Amino acid sequence: MLSLLRSVVRQSNHIKSCLPSTTRSYTAHSDNEALIHVLDEVVVDRAAGERVDADQSWVQQGTRRKFAPSMFIRPHYWTRDHRYKGPAPFPRRPLVGPGKRQARSQDVFYQLGIDPLHEAMNATLLSAYVTEMGKIKPRTETGLTTKSQRRLGKAIRRAKMMGIIPVLSNTRVGHWQR
Repeated sequence: MLSLLRSVVRQSNHIKSCLPSTTRSYTAHSDNEALIHVLDEVVVDRAAGERVDADQSWVQQGTRRKFAPSMFIRPHYWTRDHRYKGPAPFPRRPLVGPGKRQARSQDVFYQLGIDPLHEAMNATLLSAYVTEMGKIKPRTETGLTTKSQRRLGKAIRRAKMMGIIPVLSNTRVGHWQR
């Protein structure tokens, strides 16, 4: 309602210039007529702007579906199940990693033609792909291709079995040499 009155106040100068000079007298009757005329125009403009397909107007806004003026309302629209959106019928699988094209552009092993399995003795390289707790970083963090990620995991497990990198924690390789 306040926004409607604000628009009326903004348009008051326009109304005064549009009205004939005989009706520009400042009586309560002419002001009421002008106000009614402006309100009718605003309602017609809003109704014309909001007339869209019934399916499009019945969209979810936030967590609750809202009703729009000039919208056809069916009786089941008032039920709670219809007004509040429930969980998706098939939840999406979380993002596993980058796509094939993006992974190839990010993967250092793929670009340089290096097999991660041949780097099982390189503790410095492998420690970059291990967390502080000694876990292998997921593909979402490394950005490697699927093949490189599998082979890197195998190289890290081999290095842990040979004692090249620690099993339970990731010590910074070479920090004791300073």
